[in-house]
Amino acid sequence: MSASLAYFVAMKTTFLFLFVSLISLTLLAQEGPMHQYNYVEGTSYIKSKNVYLLNLIENLSDVRAVLVEDEVLRDLGEHKRRQLVQSLEECGNDVLCYAKNQPFSEAEIDQVANRLTMLFRNHEAIQQMVAMHLIPSGKYQLQADDEAGVWLANAWKQDANTLNHIIHVYAKGGKPNYPRIDSLGMNVSSSTYLANIQALGELVKVESSNSKLFFSTTLNYAMSALDMARMEHAGQFEPMHLTVNKEAYLKAKKVNWDEFDYPLILIPGAGTDNYLDSLSSGGVLRCRLAFDAFKKGMAPFILVSGGYVHPYKVQRNEAMEMKKYLLALGVPESAILMDPHARHTTTNMRNTARIMFSYGFPMNRPSITVTTPSQSNYIYAEKMQKRCMDELGYSPYKNGKRLSATTAEFYPSIKALQIDADEPLDP
Repeated sequence: MSASLAYFVAMKTTFLFLFVSLISLTLLAQEGPMHQYNYVEGTSYIKSKNVYLLNLIENLSDVRAVLVEDEVLRDLGEHKRRQLVQSLEECGNDVLCYAKNQPFSEAEIDQVANRLTMLFRNHEAIQQMVAMHLIPSGKYQLQADDEAGVWLANAWKQDANTLNHIIHVYAKGGKPNYPRIDSLGMNVSSSTYLANIQALGELVKVESSNSKLFFSTTLNYAMSALDMARMEHAGQFEPMHLTVNKEAYLKAKKVNWDEFDYPLILIPGAGTDNYLDSLSSGGVLRCRLAFDAFKKGMAPFILVSGGYVHPYKVQRNEAMEMKKYLLALGVPESAILMDPHARHTTTNMRNTARIMFSYGFPMNRPSITVTTPSQSNYIYAEKMQKRCMDELGYSPYKNGKRLSATTAEFYPSIKALQIDADEPLDP
C-alpha cells in the first residue's frame, strides 16, 4: 500500500469513528440518563458524589494516562503543587493566606476547559468516557451541549467551581448557603485554626506528591477541608442499596407495581429543636400519618428523608430515627427506604426521585407525600417550585392531585440526578 493510500485509509477510518461517536453521543443525549448505568464509585463517595467527572478521570486508567501526558495540564498541576508548598513556607501566622491559591482561578478553569475540548477531539478514551459515563450518569444534565466536547468542558467547570466552593467555606470560613446548619463552625482567627490549616496543608502536600493529575492538589485540599470540619455527611450510609436500604432494594425488584395505587409514600424530614430528642414531634406525627396510608395498602414502600441537620451538628439522623419509629409501629424493614442525606425540603424531593430511578421504581406514575398540612401545602405550592429552580436549577418533581390536607401526589423527575455544585454535604 502506498503512503498516500495508507494516509487516506487512516483518515477515512478516523472520520468514520468520529462520526459514529457523534451519532452515539447524540442518541445518548436524547435518551437522557440510563437506568442501567453503573456508577464508578472510586475510593470515596464524598468525592464521587461531588465531582463525578474528576472521579472518573482518576479511576479510568486510559483517560488518566492521556491527561497525565498532556504538557499543558501537567504544568498546571505542578503550579498548584508549588503554590501549596509556597504557602506552607511563607504564610506564617496569616491564617487566610494558606488557602488563598488553592482554588482554581477563572483563567485556569478556562484553560483546562479549552484543553479538554481539544483532547476530546483527538482521543478515543475521552470520547468513550463522555459517551459511556458522563452523559448516561445524568450528573451533568444542566451542562449539556450539542457538541460533546463542550459538554465535557462544562462538566469540568462545574467540578472546579464545586472544589472552589468547598475551599471557600471549609478552609476560608466563608458562608455556605445555609450558615445555621452547614457552616465551618470554627473561629478562623484562633490559634487552633491556624494550627489546623497548617496541618491541612502538610497533609495535602503528602497526599498529592505522587499524583500527576492536574487537579489532585486542589481536589485533595477540598476533600481534606471537609474532613477537618467533620462535614463528611455525603458519604455516610453508602452504598445504601447494600446497607440501610438493602432489604427494600431487593424487594423492589419483585414488586408488581400494578397492584398498588402508588409506588411510594414519602415522609419529608423534621429535625428536632434540641440535642436530647431522637425524633421531633413533627417527625412522630408524619410517621403515624404515613403508617395509616401504608396500612391501607396505598403503596408498598415508605421512604423517610432527612439528614444530620437540626440543630447544628446534631448527632442523630432524621431518616434513621423515623425508620426506627416505623419499625416500632410494625412496618417491615423491607418496606422502608431511607434517604439519610437531605438537608432541605427541596432535597427531600430530589433525593427521593434519585432513589426511585436508581432502584427501578416506575417514574411515569405519581407517588405521594404524607406530612403535616403546612408542609404539604408548601411542597404543593408554586413557591416551592420557584425555590427548586433558584437553588437546584430545575424542579425534581411535578405535582399531581391533592388528595387531602396531608397527602398529595408528585411525579419524580430524572433531572434529580444532576449534581448540586454548592451543597457538598448532599450534592
